[in-house]
Amino acid sequence: MNINSLYKSDIIFSKIKITYYYNKMKFISQCLLFTILLSSSFKIFSQNDLSNKKIYPPCPKKASNPYIGDDLIAWPNFNGGDLLKINSLTSLEYPTIVKTQKLYYQDKYIPKGFDQWWRKGTISSWWIEPGSDPWSEKPFWGKDYEQPAHNFKPFINDHLRWKCGYSFVVEIPKSYSKSKKYPLVIYLHGSVNTKPKHFISRDHTRKIFYKSEGDPYVFVAPIRLEIDWDARKIFDVIENIKENVNIDNARIYLTGLSMGGRGTFIVAAQHPDTFAALMPLSPHHGPFNYLPLAKKIKNIPIWMSHGNIDKISSYDLAKQMADSLHAYGANIEFHTKENVGHWGWNSIYSDSSAISWLMSWTNSESLRSGDKNTPDNFTIER
Repeated sequence: MNINSLYKSDIIFSKIKITYYYNKMKFISQCLLFTILLSSSFKIFSQNDLSNKKIYPPCPKKASNPYIGDDLIAWPNFNGGDLLKINSLTSLEYPTIVKTQKLYYQDKYIPKGFDQWWRKGTISSWWIEPGSDPWSEKPFWGKDYEQPAHNFKPFINDHLRWKCGYSFVVEIPKSYSKSKKYPLVIYLHGSVNTKPKHFISRDHTRKIFYKSEGDPYVFVAPIRLEIDWDARKIFDVIENIKENVNIDNARIYLTGLSMGGRGTFIVAAQHPDTFAALMPLSPHHGPFNYLPLAKKIKNIPIWMSHGNIDKISSYDLAKQMADSLHAYGANIEFHTKENVGHWGWNSIYSDSSAISWLMSWTNSESLRSGDKNTPDNFTIER
């Protein structure tokens, strides 16, 4: 082989080596670029931390403390007599000391004669069932209910929706005028799991509330997904309403039945300067004993009622609560309903004397208090 042939062979071999290494480097570079883009896409397009396997509730924003109403779903335009369905706060995730749904069902206080059969297991995600989604855009139930269409991202776990803010129904007085301020009545419903028939029943209760033509009020009914009512969520409901409706700060009233009755104690105990008067009906005794809350609400006028043969909520504990409030010097009326069980609330809510008593009170503390800060978590003294 001559020198020229050897020289040409070397050149060809060198080109082959260069091409080989070039393609190899090109392949490595492409792999690196693909890896970077892939990791970036997870970072940018997903809230799901794959390493920790985090799943998020369908409320993308953290609730601020104190309440800030910016960037929330706007209220619709309304007139006097309108019935509204408000989902403004459903986009907010609230902190909670409860980490799993099961903890909500662990009774820590069981009065004599009661068991916890209805509390065993975990929270049923009833809001996922057709006809039961509380985030509907219209305040109609039963045959007039309209199922909302959600477009949740893959990393959203709708079973965690109980961490989100409350959706609520608002009934505007027929004579509503922007130049006048109105009392606010907040109604906390009972029950744990909800079916379409429960929404129909609650709407019936709304309709039978006594409403004086001479003293019209704004009626609000939040919808709870967790077991106990969340005081901070209710506080934000009030603030959101005040941003959109003319509310008399000195005349905000809270009432509820069963789990809503105990919820009345829980919410008022955290915000004792907010409410002019309370009306807890047949407050349920679990999952913890509400008796220690008496000293936190002793300065608020309270109208209580409980049936003495109630097998769902403890009459004895309600009577102890009334006695404790009396001992603190509270303005408390306790009404025993003889031979009445876990029922009879509509006859109270339709009673002009009961509702007139509730609304006869004004709250001077609410006018003097300018502190809207609330703690992230409410610690119950047991």
